[in-house]
Amino acid sequence: MSMSSAAISNTPEVLLQVNQLSRNFGGLAALRDVSFSVARGEIVGLIGPNGAGKTTAFNVISGTMPPSSGTVIFGNQDISGGPPSKVVVGGLARTFQSTSTYPEVSVAENIYRGMLSRLQGSAVARLTGRTTGLLRTDQVSREIDEILNMVDLQAWRDVAAGSLAYGLQKKLGIAVALATRPTILLLDEPAAGLNHEECNELGRLLKHLQQQHGLTLLLVEHHMALVMDLCERIVVLVQGEKIAEGTPLEIRENPAVIEAYLGAPDYAHA
Repeated sequence: MSMSSAAISNTPEVLLQVNQLSRNFGGLAALRDVSFSVARGEIVGLIGPNGAGKTTAFNVISGTMPPSSGTVIFGNQDISGGPPSKVVVGGLARTFQSTSTYPEVSVAENIYRGMLSRLQGSAVARLTGRTTGLLRTDQVSREIDEILNMVDLQAWRDVAAGSLAYGLQKKLGIAVALATRPTILLLDEPAAGLNHEECNELGRLLKHLQQQHGLTLLLVEHHMALVMDLCERIVVLVQGEKIAEGTPLEIRENPAVIEAYLGAPDYAHA
C-alpha cells in the first residue's frame, strides 16, 4: 500500500491534456486525432515539417479556433473552443511567430497592457480608456520591474518597443505573456529570425523561467538544436497526425521521424 501511495505521489501532475484533437478546413484535415499531455513544470516541444498542423494545434489549444472534434483540458477544465480571454484568465498564455507588441509605446507600457488582460473588468476599462485605479501605481511599477528582471530587459524599460532590435522584441513578447501570470506558456516559433547567439540566449531564458519561476512551456519550433537541448519531451506531427512522442534522444533516433525530415536542412544539421 505504501509503495502504491509513493508511486501516485511521484506521478507528475498533468496540466494540459489534448485528447483526440481534430480540425478540418472544408475537406482537408489539418489535425487528425492528435493526443498528448504536458505535465506541470515540463518543457515540451511540438515539431514537424511545414504544413504538419503545429500552428493549427496551437490555435485550437489557445482558444482562437474551435476543434472539429476532441477536447483540450487545462487544469481539469475543458477549454475547447475558447474564448481566448477566458483561456488567458485561466492561466494559459501564448506568444506568436511575429512580434505582437505595441510599437509606439514603451516596453513598460506593453507589459502593463499584458497585466490588464488578467484583471476583471479590463475589457470595459480598455474600451472606455479608464485604466487607472485597476491597480495601484506602486503595485504596477513593482510588478513591471519584476518581469523586466525575469527577461533581462531592465535597461529598455522606457524605450519605445518599436525601436528595439528584433531579438529584444521577441523577449518583450515573452514579457507581455508573463504579465498575464500564466501557469503554462505556449511559444509559437520563439527562435524565428534569431541569430545563433540570440537563440542560445533564448534557450537560457526559457530554462531559467522553468527552473526559477516554475513555468510550464509548450513550444512549436523549427530550430532543432534548440528543441533538442531545451525540451524534456517532443511530440512530432506530420500531415496533421502524431507520428512519434518521446525524449530528444528517442526522437532523434526514431526511423519515422528521420524519414519525415529526410533532406530538411534544419533537421539534418541539428
